[in-house]
Amino acid sequence: MIKSGRFFNNGHIVTPYSIKESLGRIRRTIFGPKKNNARSVDYIPKTYQLNEITPKYTISFIGDIMAMDSKHLVIEHSVKQFIKGSDFLVGNFEGTITSEKKKLMDKRHKPVIMDSLKNLFPPKKTFLSVANNHSGDFGLDKFSSSLDELYKRGFNVFGTEENPFIDLSDEVRVVGSTRWSNRPCNYLVELENSNNYLKEGSFNILFPHWGYELELYPRIEIINHGRIILEKFDALIGHHSHCPQPISFCPIDNNRNKLIAFSLGDFCLGSESKKREAMQYGIIVKAEIGTNSEGKWLIGKVEWNFLKSTSLSKKKTVVKIVDIEPNFFHSEPMK
Repeated sequence: MIKSGRFFNNGHIVTPYSIKESLGRIRRTIFGPKKNNARSVDYIPKTYQLNEITPKYTISFIGDIMAMDSKHLVIEHSVKQFIKGSDFLVGNFEGTITSEKKKLMDKRHKPVIMDSLKNLFPPKKTFLSVANNHSGDFGLDKFSSSLDELYKRGFNVFGTEENPFIDLSDEVRVVGSTRWSNRPCNYLVELENSNNYLKEGSFNILFPHWGYELELYPRIEIINHGRIILEKFDALIGHHSHCPQPISFCPIDNNRNKLIAFSLGDFCLGSESKKREAMQYGIIVKAEIGTNSEGKWLIGKVEWNFLKSTSLSKKKTVVKIVDIEPNFFHSEPMK
C-alpha cells in the first residue's frame, strides 16, 4: 500500500514517513544530504552502450518537476538540445495546479509551469507521471482539476488508477507508481501493484516514486528491491530523492543489461539556499530502445547529464546542464 502521512501540523499531514524517518529527513535538510552507502552502486559513464541493438525509439527522462513558488522557469538551450531528436519525454509532475491556499509542505503549481514545459518539448510527446507523494495535497477535486488543465494544454498524464500507464507505442509501455503520499489517497498507482500493468511482448519501463529523500546513494534495501523489480520490468527510472542518485545497470542472462536509474533528482526547483544546494541538481537521461540480433527489446546507447536550477533574479530560475562529476556531491562542505 501507499505509505501515507503520519505527522500533523494544525491537523495537516506534512510527511509520508514514520517519526524516525521524518526526523532523519529533517536532519538531512539542515545538514545536507546523506552520503551513506557510497559506491554501493556506481554511475555509468555519461555516454554508455548498454546493449548492442538496432535503435527504433529514443526516450528522454527528467525527474521531479517541482513547484517554482513565485519564480518563472527558464530552460536553457543546452537542455532543449539534449532532448532534441527524442521521440518522447517522460517526467514526474510533482504538485497540483491550483489557486487554493497551501499549507506548509503542500506543492502548488501555477499554470505558467505549463508554458515552460511546452517550450521544453511538444506537449503531445510529453508524458507526465502524477504518481508521487504530493498529488494528494489538495484532495481529489483539486487534483482532478489539475489533470484537466494539463490535458487541455495537450500533455499526456499517467500514474493514476484510471490511467496507470502510457503506451508510447505498441512496443513500449511506461508504468507510473508511488510508494509515498503525504496524505491518504486511493487514486494513484501503488508501487507494489506495478506488476499488474505489465504488457506481455512489450518493453516495459517502471517510473516509480520511491526511495528516500536527500540521500546521495540508495539504501541496500532499495538496491535489492530494484533488482527484484527488474526480474519483471525491462528498465527502472526512479525519482523522489530530490538529489541525484546513480544511473547504473543490472546484468541479465545472455549478456543482456537492464538500466536502473535510482533517482533523477529535481528537474527544477524554485527555492535556493546553500544548505539545500543538492536539491538544485537533477539528471536528464536519454535512452535508445530497439532490438538485438535475437529480436529482443533492449536499451542500447544511454546518455545523461547533470542539471542545475539557478536563480537569475527574484522572478526567474534557469535550468541548465552542468559539467560536473559524481564525486562533486561528496566534497566537504557540500557545494
